[in-house]
Amino acid sequence: MEKKKKPNIFLIVLFILFVIYISLDIASSNGYYDNLMREKAILTEENIKEFEDDVKNNRDIDIKKYTEKETKDYRGFASNMGETFSNFVEKLMTEELGKMGKTLKKLFTN
Repeated sequence: MEKKKKPNIFLIVLFILFVIYISLDIASSNGYYDNLMREKAILTEENIKEFEDDVKNNRDIDIKKYTEKETKDYRGFASNMGETFSNFVEKLMTEELGKMGKTLKKLFTN
């Protein structure tokens, strides 16, 4: 009778770490991190210069003035339909299955 070889845990962990590394590298090279940073309010060089000028001239300073940015809405028909469908499925899974669970609980607890 042949003995089955046990899987090498070290190689499995190494493979998982490699896959995580490759996926993070691809996300980074495609600009995912840059897009996340654009979502957050950051100071640009122009905003910093404007802030310094306002400080020199003793003007009122509001941080929102220097960190605001305009965002474009790139959502289209497909994105809106996907979001609508996602919301529908979420409602179905949470509310309707919850009601069904309560009904089943009543049936089997009596």
